[in-house]
Amino acid sequence: MNNERGFALLAVMLVMTLLAIVVTELAMSMRLEASMVRSYKDVTLATHLAEAAVQQASREILGPGNIEGLDEDGTLSFYRSVGTSALLVKLSRMPRRHVPLGAGEFSYRISDEEARLNLNTAPPDRVDRLLTALGLDKQARDIIDDSLQDWKDANDLSRLNGAESEDFYLKLPVPYRARNGALQDTAELLQIRGITREIYRGEKGHPALADLITVVGRNTVNMNTAPAPVLKALGLSDAEITEITQTRAKTPYPNVGRFGGRGVGVGSATFRIEAEGLIAGEPRARIVAIVQRRSGPSAATPRPTGAVRSTTGPATPPLGVATLSWRLAEP
Repeated sequence: MNNERGFALLAVMLVMTLLAIVVTELAMSMRLEASMVRSYKDVTLATHLAEAAVQQASREILGPGNIEGLDEDGTLSFYRSVGTSALLVKLSRMPRRHVPLGAGEFSYRISDEEARLNLNTAPPDRVDRLLTALGLDKQARDIIDDSLQDWKDANDLSRLNGAESEDFYLKLPVPYRARNGALQDTAELLQIRGITREIYRGEKGHPALADLITVVGRNTVNMNTAPAPVLKALGLSDAEITEITQTRAKTPYPNVGRFGGRGVGVGSATFRIEAEGLIAGEPRARIVAIVQRRSGPSAATPRPTGAVRSTTGPATPPLGVATLSWRLAEP
């Protein structure tokens, strides 16, 4: 009898233990699902906030400013030239940091894409001077210069220090083919022979190649916003670069003046917008968009946020923003 009661007690304890385990697992599962739903909701909301940031940045770009310059902290500001004079008026900036909207906030940064060297249009000598400014020796420069040209040209003939699909890329552990066309993204450089992650991202006091180049925009560089290595790539001397950087720190150049014909300009049409959506003060979504200010019918080419038209600029021709690149990035 006592044995039966002991067995019954043991069975009840086992059932209770199993039930406790099931209840605990169910509670943890429900908590996990609730957390996943909350996280998905926050990321979705933050993405919309980041998109709103891109729209506000686009409205700044479409303002009446026609000259761009850098503040002391490196922030891009817009200026408007007054008539035919050299006088520039700095335009007020819209709030860019922790702008409240609905249940969250957004922040964004605008940078001048035409402060960078366009690798799709720059001749080889400019690319070589840029690599020299990064501290690369001649052998490394020759490999990168020739490999970059081989990557972009339409044929499969390798230059002396270059690389093509059959003789190099298809023999790698993870094989791939050269594009044989214009670069579509700066990250594509990491696939080109000679360009290491250290060169691309920068190290040991050397600036990152990724911060100095672009694959979109026009074939001119904005002398009011370009960093010294990019100005060096255009063939400007150290004395000229010092003069430019010291002068523009006080006020941007209203025109290229005596620097004309050197590949520089003072107004830009292409900009990079780095936007973040924040929930409870924490960034949960990030968008990097490259947009171009255009006039006329081509301005209305939305993707994916649509064309933005200025309400302050002249009615004719209409202004708008064309999206050249749009990608979600890690917040």
